[in-house]
Amino acid sequence: MASVQRRHAAPPPADDSEGLHVLQDVDLALRLASLRPTGEAADAVRERLRSVLRTHADRVATHARGLSDGRARGIALSVSAHARAVAADPVHDPAANLRLLARGAQMLLRCTAVLRVEVA
Repeated sequence: MASVQRRHAAPPPADDSEGLHVLQDVDLALRLASLRPTGEAADAVRERLRSVLRTHADRVATHARGLSDGRARGIALSVSAHARAVAADPVHDPAANLRLLARGAQMLLRCTAVLRVEVA
């Protein structure tokens, strides 16, 4: 769907080009969910977001295992597990699936941004 351009919902840190691309895909997925949730464009953004979910879920889980605070560790591990489940979810409702992938990617970007701040 060539008429749908990529935009970002909120700017990520200036040095985070990956985050910018993910936010552009999030915005695209949300618009495709409303306009045309099937087809090549939707399939491509769906796959990119699944990849983001799997990659960032692993990063969050790895960090979570090292947390001493049990509550924070539990939350991070739950976020990671949920992201993996969303990434693996079969597409029954294409619009709902795009929305879930988009919101999951946003959530994981927030988590990994917090991890970068904590580590720095």
